Amino acid sequence: MSGMKRFTLIFLSCLLAFTASGQGKLIGSSEDRRPAWTKRDVDRYEVMKASGESTVSLEDAKEKAFAELRGTVVRSVSSYLMSTDIVGTDAGEVKKNVENSLFVRNISESTAIQVYWEHRMVRKQDVYIYYVLYNFNDTEKKKAALEINREHSNTTKILNSL
Repeated sequence: MSGMKRFTLIFLSCLLAFTASGQGKLIGSSEDRRPAWTKRDVDRYEVMKASGESTVSLEDAKEKAFAELRGTVVRSVSSYLMSTDIVGTDAGEVKKNVENSLFVRNISESTAIQVYWEHRMVRKQDVYIYYVLYNFNDTEKKKAALEINREHSNTTKILNSL
């Protein structure tokens, strides 16, 4: 039994060392301490978190994080609009309208609650990680859907043509 305990202890030690080395050495970051929200699930706080990772540049990681965020918002709002559509609008058209909406175009670093980035050295390679904390919940989704419906309603088009 002593051999089995020793094997388990060595295995757990190696696993812990391997996991710790996977993060790599921190070269630089946007804050002295990593914010707690980067490590936790934030859904219960009615906000959204997105992240992007790149071996190219910090700007590339930032673009990936915001692309992930925009993609999630577009899918969520499009799906909500399709579930409430009584006219039978084409799903592709709805998605295009959401993608081109002011709400989605305004998703940026300046409208985020908080951003955090890290530059790490992992296995002799630069790795950039960019996190975004964004105010997007059920209420924001419904507000965006209402605005998109208003922008693309036939009544609005008729009024604008007058």
